[in-house]
Amino acid sequence: MFLTRARPLRNADGKIDYWFGINTDISALQAATAAAEEQRRLLETLNRTAAMVAAELNLDRMVQSVVDAAVQLTGAKFGAFFYHVPQPTGEAATFYTISGVPREAFSSFPMVRATEVFRPTLQGEGLIRSHDITADPRYGKNAPYKGVPEGHLPVRSYLAAPVVSRRGEVMGCLFFGHPEPGRFTADHETLLMGLAAQAAAGIDNARLYEGAQRDIAERKQAEEDRLIILRELNHRVKNLFAVTVGMIGMTARTTSSTQEMAQALTGRLRALASAHDLIRPNVASADQKAHHTHVGKLIEKILAPHVSAGEGQIKQEGPDIRVGTTGAASLALVLHEVATNAAKHGALSRDTGRIAVSWRVEGEHMVLNWIERGGPPISGPPQRKGFGADLAHMSARGQLGGDIVKSWNPEGLEIVLRASLERLEA
Repeated sequence: MFLTRARPLRNADGKIDYWFGINTDISALQAATAAAEEQRRLLETLNRTAAMVAAELNLDRMVQSVVDAAVQLTGAKFGAFFYHVPQPTGEAATFYTISGVPREAFSSFPMVRATEVFRPTLQGEGLIRSHDITADPRYGKNAPYKGVPEGHLPVRSYLAAPVVSRRGEVMGCLFFGHPEPGRFTADHETLLMGLAAQAAAGIDNARLYEGAQRDIAERKQAEEDRLIILRELNHRVKNLFAVTVGMIGMTARTTSSTQEMAQALTGRLRALASAHDLIRPNVASADQKAHHTHVGKLIEKILAPHVSAGEGQIKQEGPDIRVGTTGAASLALVLHEVATNAAKHGALSRDTGRIAVSWRVEGEHMVLNWIERGGPPISGPPQRKGFGADLAHMSARGQLGGDIVKSWNPEGLEIVLRASLERLEA
């Protein structure tokens, strides 16, 4: 390309006799200007990417931005980031994000395995650039594809770099391709090395942020759990006093001597303590070994302190359903609440009262029916809903994965409790 400058030379009459000019070859200047503009564009992209990586704590957005920038800087047809996944049979990486082509172009293909071509990148040995990967002696050496899978995007120019953390951990790999050969240069290598380092720092930061967020959430949940436990403890202590007072009265009415009363009352208090032990394993138990019981045994333990009229006051029937430590705590809590209510206001508050408890398996759930008869007449649901009722509902729905429904019939309370068999056995 030439730049021409000319001026006319005129005679006395003002006519142009000659032209005087200079032709300057500006090809080198144009090339230098274009190169400077390209460098400016690259620096802007790098600076923008570096600022984004430093500020972005969302892992998905950060990685996507790095891959987008690398495709723009290298001129690749497509680029992808794969997470490093150690396998028993060797190193591998699973697809994470892509740029330049739709995600579906990669998502259906298997993980990148440590083939002859991919192994150096997966093991963090360094960057690889190939003018034509199909002509590389390492290409097509591994079964079953002997190259790329059928339907894969065509690749001739190939550029790949590991993303290595400050601790030396290979966190993933950046892969870029183009269907034409010879598209990647040494400058592109340098750019990709810088972007891989930025990606490593960004992933480290995002992981630290996610870990901090998890810690905060766990601490918040632990505080909420602690408050619930304190409320539960306060509620249960009040109930224990109320039940103990009731048991003393019932025992006094059914015994003829102080010795007999002491023996009966001691037994009932011990049974109440045994029921409490079934509720507490995940709160304050010194014995953290896994224990299992069955629904029938758990019902017997929970109801034993409340029975005043001897055999026949409680009738229970159902199959053996295995209950684990966590399930026992949750189910015992629900049973404790309904039994305490029965002892204070329902069938167990009178010697003539009776309770029928039956349970069965329906699909993936246990269905338990609690039917009270012979207690005080019921005019309807209580006017005030206490914490015990809320606690029973929370345990049934949250910990047991089911629900609890109460019917306040005139002849007596009826309860239907559903609980997940999987949750019960936990």
